[in-house]
Amino acid sequence: LSSSLFSPFSFIKNSKDKDANTLILLLLSTGILLWIFVCIHMHLQLSVTPTPLGKRLRSRFMTHHDAHPFTTNNYVNKHEPSKEGLSACLLVNDENPRLPEWIAYHYQILPLRSLIVAVDPASRSSPADILGRWNTTVNDMGFDILQIWEEGRYMPFGGDGACDASDPHTDCLKHHRKRQQHFVRACMAEFKRHKKTWVLLTDVDEYITFNTLHPDDDPPVPLDFAPPGAHTLSNWTWHVTGFVKDGVQVDETQIKGVISGLPKEGWHGKMNGQDKTTLPLVDGKDAIFYGAYGSVFTDKAGNMWFLRDDFAWRDALDMPLEDVPKNVPIIRNSWLRGGSLRGTVDGQPIEIRTNWRDPSDSQVRGLLMPTTPAEIETLHGGHMLKDAYGKQYYVVRKKMLWPPHLSAKQLTEIRRRLPTVADGTTVMDVLRREVRVLGEEYADETIGPCLCMPRLLYGSREEDRDDPGWKRLAPEGFDELDFVTLRYRWHSLPDNRVNKYQKAIIDVSRISEKNLRGEAVSIHSPVRYWCRDKQPPRYATSFFRVNHYLDSFEAYSYRNDARADKRNCKKCYDEKGTEAIKKMDDDIRPWLKAFVDSVGEEKARALLEGAGDFVHLS
Repeated sequence: LSSSLFSPFSFIKNSKDKDANTLILLLLSTGILLWIFVCIHMHLQLSVTPTPLGKRLRSRFMTHHDAHPFTTNNYVNKHEPSKEGLSACLLVNDENPRLPEWIAYHYQILPLRSLIVAVDPASRSSPADILGRWNTTVNDMGFDILQIWEEGRYMPFGGDGACDASDPHTDCLKHHRKRQQHFVRACMAEFKRHKKTWVLLTDVDEYITFNTLHPDDDPPVPLDFAPPGAHTLSNWTWHVTGFVKDGVQVDETQIKGVISGLPKEGWHGKMNGQDKTTLPLVDGKDAIFYGAYGSVFTDKAGNMWFLRDDFAWRDALDMPLEDVPKNVPIIRNSWLRGGSLRGTVDGQPIEIRTNWRDPSDSQVRGLLMPTTPAEIETLHGGHMLKDAYGKQYYVVRKKMLWPPHLSAKQLTEIRRRLPTVADGTTVMDVLRREVRVLGEEYADETIGPCLCMPRLLYGSREEDRDDPGWKRLAPEGFDELDFVTLRYRWHSLPDNRVNKYQKAIIDVSRISEKNLRGEAVSIHSPVRYWCRDKQPPRYATSFFRVNHYLDSFEAYSYRNDARADKRNCKKCYDEKGTEAIKKMDDDIRPWLKAFVDSVGEEKARALLEGAGDFVHLS
């Protein structure tokens, strides 16, 4: 036989009908494309199929509502129109006593309309009954997505179960953090696939709220630029040196960074752009640990050092012309008009769309404090910048351009416009309003996609309910002792070390899928480039904050988690609590009345059933 008979295209070659040949080729091409699509679809389905272990555990996470059985197959409301709202990812471990309050609060204040809950394998209880209340025939509360995930859904190789705390070679805290970091990335990716926007990443003892301005109690507003007489340090780090002097432990704090703002002749042998380590600071390590950027610190010789906000200036890399990467266009003879930067690249005119601004123009428009310098010289004759679409350029300039970020004055004005939790305005409403105020394009680069929020620790100090000064804010028939947000009013000082690290709310619609794969660096900085890492946001310029509740010792020690040694330590609990009784406010406490007014008393009681009830778990 001729070899041509075995060729799949031999009949085409021998055919004299060109139209038939074209049709056959088209059909073959379509078949190949359909085969590729089916293969990709099967791969995606297999990649999210629960592990056999997950299937065996499925019965742990079921409720028994006849109308809407709630399982780890997950509830997606396809029968009712999707109601607008925000999303959240939550990892829980024996959190049922506080979960009803957390969901109801964020339903009211975000508004929360999509929620994914991952259950730690060490948990002795399931949240399924609590979540199931929100999607019954009677209580269809408009949730679009309401899911429970087992670790096989998001952990590599299906996860490895609960950590064995009795094994001295196992670090259960590291084990917990790894699970957390994989979960938040997988959860954000899931919401992105469902075309969601803002996703809240907190724990059950943390509540996002409006950072209401209290002029008498607020910490200082950070500076945008160094005041007269202070030198600027960028790319700075700090370190503490400890030693014993006359039998007393002494800690000295120093800062190392790149110096700028010097006269042309330099200062003490240092020139602009060189590394500089300060002498020991007068301020202690607590002051530098939090609330550092935008502040001025004095060393023991009386020199003043301003710490620049490197996150805001992360795209303005000041560098010599010879260090510019070869693939980056170099813009010369530049000038700004409106939202465009014009100049020349290799002698040819160019115009790029950009939200970078001239500092002197920002000063004229009232965006900066009156004392802020209008111009700052570059260290090396130019700096990197990005256009409105994210492409990098190097611009040759003696004066720095203003990167797209909000000034301290602008952020303070946003705080002045904040509502209260009592008036029904939501986090989503505030975000949309500020986009309108700033303009959509500028807001896209200055509000998110990662909004980092400072935490504020609330301690366990309680008020005497019989005291005439006590403000009862719970609706009739609800007990304030059942709700952590109503029970505790005393908190730590803002910008204080005890508040620890930030939490974030992420607009996943503006982050690519590849940046939501794998494992996050931490829950505090879930997407590295867009979230702050080294320094939490300053309290005075944050329009949202996260109230973090220490709660009662009963609640504090209730979980069966990786930090059991600390959570069962009453002394550790008391020491932490002493730092959280410095100030008092009622900012968050009116939420419950607003929620009851919104959904009705009967529904509110059903949804909040079991709140504050710490049942014994074996």
